[in-house]
Amino acid sequence: MRWRAAAEAAVRLGALFGFGRTERLIHTVEEALTAVAEALPGFHAFDAAIADDGQAALTIDRRGRIALVRVDGARVRAREVQWPMLRLVEGGILVETRDRRLGTVLLNRLTAIDIRRLGMPPLMQREPAVIVDEPAALVTHA
Repeated sequence: MRWRAAAEAAVRLGALFGFGRTERLIHTVEEALTAVAEALPGFHAFDAAIADDGQAALTIDRRGRIALVRVDGARVRAREVQWPMLRLVEGGILVETRDRRLGTVLLNRLTAIDIRRLGMPPLMQREPAVIVDEPAALVTHA
């Protein structure tokens, strides 16, 4: 019985330090917004561009400020970054944070178009075009 209590205490201690948890990933805009709210209190993002691997995302607030969110195991780290810190490279968008904890982060498979769309309202859904045949009476022969 004593070993069981010791094992449970070890599991609780491990959970406290983040051991044994599955790695967290960011797959949706909502997850990115939740992650930035957790890691960067006071930053109220409303849109995000997410890296293809789910390891990082760029979020934007209503004033046009952007914050980088990066997954670090079961935790997330975030930092407000400036637009000039973003650079298009082969393979994605590189963010040079100048922060020891975050380092330089590659937003895998994001493009300049993804960054331009960040914070823009979605386009209206258009009805598909229907091609109709013209009645034979309207067709003139030359």
